[in-house]
Amino acid sequence: MIHNPFHFGEVATGENFTNRTEEIERLILALRGGHNIFLISPRRYGKTSLMVKVLQSLREEGFFTFYLDLFKVASMRELLEVYARGIAQACTTRAEKFSEIVKEIFPALRPKIIITGDNTPSLEVDLQFKGRELMDSIEQVLDTPERVARKRNRNFVIAFDEFQEIVNFNGERIEKLMRASFQHHHHVAYLFAGSKRHLIYTMISDPNRAFYKMGDILNLQKIPADEMRDFMKKQFSKGKITVSQEAADYILEVSENVPYNVQYLCHHLWNRCLNRKSVGKEAIDSVLKNIIAEQSENYIALWDRLSLHQRLVLKAICRFPEKPIFSKNFITENDLGTPGSVQKSVTLLEKKNIIDFQEKKIHFNDVFFKEWIKKKMI
Repeated sequence: MIHNPFHFGEVATGENFTNRTEEIERLILALRGGHNIFLISPRRYGKTSLMVKVLQSLREEGFFTFYLDLFKVASMRELLEVYARGIAQACTTRAEKFSEIVKEIFPALRPKIIITGDNTPSLEVDLQFKGRELMDSIEQVLDTPERVARKRNRNFVIAFDEFQEIVNFNGERIEKLMRASFQHHHHVAYLFAGSKRHLIYTMISDPNRAFYKMGDILNLQKIPADEMRDFMKKQFSKGKITVSQEAADYILEVSENVPYNVQYLCHHLWNRCLNRKSVGKEAIDSVLKNIIAEQSENYIALWDRLSLHQRLVLKAICRFPEKPIFSKNFITENDLGTPGSVQKSVTLLEKKNIIDFQEKKIHFNDVFFKEWIKKKMI
C-alpha cells in the first residue's frame, strides 16, 4: 500500500524535510562555534522542523542538545520543571545512570525519578520553593548546562521554540535572569526561535530589553519555488502521479509557496488524484473548495471573534492585496475611517496571528482563511 507522502501539522523529517541547506549550514556553523542566534519565521514556514534537523546533526557530532517549546509551558514553575527534565535527559538515556546524573546536576532541587512501564526514565522535579526561592532555583537550573558542559568536556546546544512566550511568565524579569546567566556561558550556544515576529523583534531590537544584541539574526524565507516544485513532483511520483508545470505553478500560487500550505494542499490532492494518476487545475480548484468547506465552521467562529472594523480591513486586503494598506486612497475606497483606526486593527490582527508583515506587505498566516473570506464574505 502506498502511503500519502505529504505531511502537515507535525515535524518534517527524512524525505519529508525540504531542502533548507543554506539555513542548516548557517545555524550549525553558528551554534557549533558557540554563538547564539535568533531564528525568526512566519508561521507555517517549517521553523520547528528546521530546528529539529539542526539539533539532530549537532547531536550526531557529539553535542548535548535540548529542545524546548515555550508555547507548551504555562507557568514559571512548569518552565523550571521542563527545563530541568530536558537538561537531565539530554545527558543520558540509560536508566541505570539516570538517577546518578540527576542527583549530580540538581542536588538542591530534590528531583524524583520515575521509571515508566517500558523502563524509560523520566524526571519529575519536586519543588517546594515560593517567591524568591523559586527565582533562585531558576538561576541554578539556567546555569546547569554550562556546569555540565565544563565537567563533561562536551558542549551544549539549547533551542527555545516560540521564545517570545517567555514574557508571559514574569514580564521582563525572566528575560533579565536568562541574560544574566547566558552571557557567562562559554560552553553553551542558544537558538532562540519565534513566529510572532512583532514580539520577538521588540525583544531583540529594543536597547532597554535584556536580549538586545544577544545574538545574530536569521530570518527564515520561503523555500525557492523551483526547489518546492521539484519536491512536490518527487513526492507525487511515489504514487506514479504526474504533475504538469502549469499545475505545479498553480499549487504554489494558491498556497503562496508556504511549506505547510503546500503540504496540506498536496496531501488532499494525493488522495483525490491517486487513481487518476495526474494533477490538473480542475482537481486543485475542487480540493481547495473542499478544504474551505471543511474548515468553514472554524472560520465562522474566528470571524465572529473579530470586530466589525477588523473584518473590513481583512476584506479590503483580500480585494486589493497589492495596494498599500495605509495609503489615503486605500482607506477611503474601503471606508476604513482613519489611518489610526487601521493601524489599531492591523496590530490586533497581527497579535491574533491572522496576518503578518513580510517585505512591507501584509500576508494571511492561513491562506485558506483568505480564500474563505474571498468566497464567502465578499
